[in-house]
Formats: sequence, structure tokens, C-alpha cells
Amino acid sequence: MFNVKLSRKNLPEFVLSLLPFTLFFPVGVMNAGILLFICSLACSGQFAAKWQRIRRHVLLVPILGLSLVSCLVAVFLPRPAHEFWSGLGHYQTYLFLLLFISVGAGRWQQRAVQVFFVGAIMAASLFYLNALHVLPFRTPFTSYVLYSGNKSILLGVLLGIAAGWMLFDLVEKRDRLWLRCAALLYVVFALVLLSKTRTGNLIFMLCAGLVVLRYVRLSWRSVLAVLGLCVALGVVWVSADGLRTRLVGMVHDVQAFSQGKKISEDGIRLEIYKITTQIILEKPVLGHGVATWIGEYQQRAKGLLTAGMTTPHNDYLLYATEIGVVGLGALLWIWASQLVWAFRLVRSHQSFGRVDDGMRLAMLTVAMMLGGMFNAILRDAVFGLAFMLLLAIPLAGLEASAKQMPASK
Repeated sequence: MFNVKLSRKNLPEFVLSLLPFTLFFPVGVMNAGILLFICSLACSGQFAAKWQRIRRHVLLVPILGLSLVSCLVAVFLPRPAHEFWSGLGHYQTYLFLLLFISVGAGRWQQRAVQVFFVGAIMAASLFYLNALHVLPFRTPFTSYVLYSGNKSILLGVLLGIAAGWMLFDLVEKRDRLWLRCAALLYVVFALVLLSKTRTGNLIFMLCAGLVVLRYVRLSWRSVLAVLGLCVALGVVWVSADGLRTRLVGMVHDVQAFSQGKKISEDGIRLEIYKITTQIILEKPVLGHGVATWIGEYQQRAKGLLTAGMTTPHNDYLLYATEIGVVGLGALLWIWASQLVWAFRLVRSHQSFGRVDDGMRLAMLTVAMMLGGMFNAILRDAVFGLAFMLLLAIPLAGLEASAKQMPASK
């Protein structure tokens, strides 16, 4: 996996291939890795070639479209005294993806996938050790021991994505089947039983559904595979008491909120969503301005338990509030482009590598779209930069025009 001769030219892609492992550690480790990548990119030269890869990339125009909308809103709409620059920076998260894909396609992509799997297995092991009460409550294990903050949620999300990718590899490839199956089960049980995040579990279920849709055929083998997956999910549902309790509680909260009854602490987000929707309807087209959600919400939530919230826990509502439906449309343009190209790659039949990339891109996009419903997937750099790193794996080298399928690696 690491049989590579390092040079100044290929150092950026080597560093990039190792960065998925840093996602399972505290945020500072990931940030240090990204800084190291940027330094190696600056020292590697060949800037004209890197620029051409960015300029020809299929997502360049949608990404620049989102950045342009956010900058125009920042210029012409009111700017709060606090959090403005950090808020504006969050809308530029996708620009990091352009930096990552500037290295182009290569063997580093498969290496990065393997590194991501190793990181997921390590994270699963840490969850198991914590269940045995032998994991110390100190850095870098804090997020594994105590479920608190976005980093703890991200760990579950990453395990859900890794499990989806592992499931695809298990179905697609024919070598080391027992080893792949053992690794998949090892990660899935840690995800469902120990990670405590509903988002990660839902992401894995959707990824599993994508795999089924990819390979389902009108044959007895397909029927058995679908039945086997349903049985496995049923066993997981019965075994995961914590997950089942939280999902059932969420349904009860929705019912209680719609009837004006008292809701639980987990259902408090419904109140946030209701008030945020009212804010959006006041200025729906271009929004209230970058980084204005906190101020607008606190004015309307005085005396409520949610008055101190710093995010609506929903990227769709956040974008619509601050940069309007125009800005939200720009974000959905990016995600729609990712889905379109994922479908094209899966249908291309040009090489295994491209189909592989297509399935991984589809799973990541679905994960972002689902995660954005319950978390600040792009508002918080903890999530945003992690997704940019993972998106670079299937998206690097995707430079063809809309009328031409991408070339094989």
C-alpha cells in the first residue's frame, strides 16, 4: 500500500492519501495534516498543470457559483459585528476540494481508500475498548469516551460511510471475501451498538440501499441478497437498544410537537426549525446576510430553551436564512452535479476504477444531503473539511466535458 518512491513532485498526493486517517483523531490533527498538504503542494511546483486540472474539473463552475453568491450577499447585505469572517469562510469550504483535486488522479486514490478503512477499523477498536472501560478519558480519545459535540457525531458518520464503501467492495470484488466480510461486520457493530449517532446509522442504511440498487437483478441470487440484507438490518435493529430508543423517541417528538405538547430534549430541534422557517419567510430570496442566523434567531427565541443555539442543526435552513433560496440553490447545484456524475461513472463501464469512484461519490453525496438535515455539515469545518478530503478520492481526475465520459485511471 505504501510502496511509493517519494519525490518533491508526488509528495502532495502521498500526503493527501494519508489524510483520511487523521479524520478519526482530534480536529487539530486533521488541520495539521491539511496544512502539511498545502505546504507540500506549494513546494511541488508544476502550478500550470495543477491549475489546468482545476480549470477543467466538472465541479468548478458550481463551486465558484456558491462562492460568488455568498460573496455578493456579504457585500450588499448587512454584516454582523461578530462571526462575520468565519461565517463567510464556511461558505468557501468547497474551495478546499479544488486544492485537493489539483493533484490529479493516480494510485494515491486507492491508497487513500485503504487508509480510510484502516482508520475506521481503528476507530471501531477504540469504541470496543471504551465499552470494556479500558480507554482513558483523555486526548485523543475524548470523543470516543464521551458522546458530546460534532466530533463525536462525525466519528459515527465516518463509520457509516466506511461501512458503505466496505459493503460495496465486498460485493464488487472477489478476493479476500472472508477478510472483507469480517472487517465490515467489525465496523458495523461498532457503528450501530457503540457510536450513539443516528445520522451515521441512517447513512449506512442509505449506502446499503445504493449497493442493493446497483446490483439487484431479477434472479434468485438477487432476491436472496436483498433478503439477507433485510435480515441483517433487522438483527441490528433488535440488538441496538440505544439507537431504537432514540429513533422511536424522535417519532414521538414529531407527533407531540405537531399537537403542541411537551417534547423531549432530543426533539428540541423542532422548535429551532419552526422559528428558523419563519425567519426565512421574511427574506426568502437573498436571505438576511452572512453569519446573521445567530442574531436573528436569538431575537425571536428570547426566553426559550433554544435561545443560546449557535446553529439551526440543518444546513438547508441555514443557507436559506443567510444567503436565501439563491444560495441554497447554488449548494443544491453542487450536490446535484455530484449525483449526476456519480451516475455517469457507475454507468460508464470504461474501467472498474470509474465505477468504483461513482459508487463512492454517490454514497458521499447522499451522506452530505442526509447529514445536512440534522447537522451543520458545511457550516462546521469539523464536518466540511472531512467531507472535502473524502470527496477528493472519487472526484480527482474528473476533468472531462459534459459530452465526454471521463478517462480511465
